[in-house]
Amino acid sequence: MKHINLAPKAWSFTTEPFPAFRCGLVFGRNQRDRAFLPVAAGAEPVVTYTVDSANSRIPPVYVGTDKVAAEEAKAQYHREHCGCFGGDLRATPPILPEGKFRVIKTREKGTIMVVPGEDNTNRCLLFVGCAGGFRGGVSLVESGTTGVILKEASAGNRCESTLEVIAILEVGQSVAFHTSGRRTDEVYVYTWNGTEVVKTHFSAEEWEQRNAVSDPPVDDAEVL
Repeated sequence: MKHINLAPKAWSFTTEPFPAFRCGLVFGRNQRDRAFLPVAAGAEPVVTYTVDSANSRIPPVYVGTDKVAAEEAKAQYHREHCGCFGGDLRATPPILPEGKFRVIKTREKGTIMVVPGEDNTNRCLLFVGCAGGFRGGVSLVESGTTGVILKEASAGNRCESTLEVIAILEVGQSVAFHTSGRRTDEVYVYTWNGTEVVKTHFSAEEWEQRNAVSDPPVDDAEVL
């Protein structure tokens, strides 16, 4: 299984009071929601650090998970090149190591959590979200959401809103959002193709027409 976080600002990894990916949405005093996915010891996510060179045709100066080594590589690069272009330090969001974690649901309490272990299936653990339009809202589209939704958090006020989810997707499965508002009426679909998550966009009208074609009426159909 592969972990992809398309909403790193919403789903952050923290260790207090226990390790977990957490989402906290706040839109005023009474418009808030929280969700979290616990992570057991041994399955902690990793951050990959990259120190770029000035020339994009040259491999990066450093790529790895050691922050101290990355900072040292950055400092050395600037010393050797007198602080000119290059030497930028980039960091990925915390990502669970591919194939080295499992998602389980405990029998006693039904807690969904990440634990260490092998999972070599070609599935995706996707963190993704969508914002509602101005003075509108956002929701999951049932007909376009074919993956398993594990966690969901949503909140909003009179002017803005957002919805964040964690889902497990098989190849070909997707998560779809409908976002509406004063000038917004659209559907966004995130599909796992086995290599990457592909984002597609439809107007609400296009989405309805697409489903009308894919799901023809069967009231007067002949049974074969």
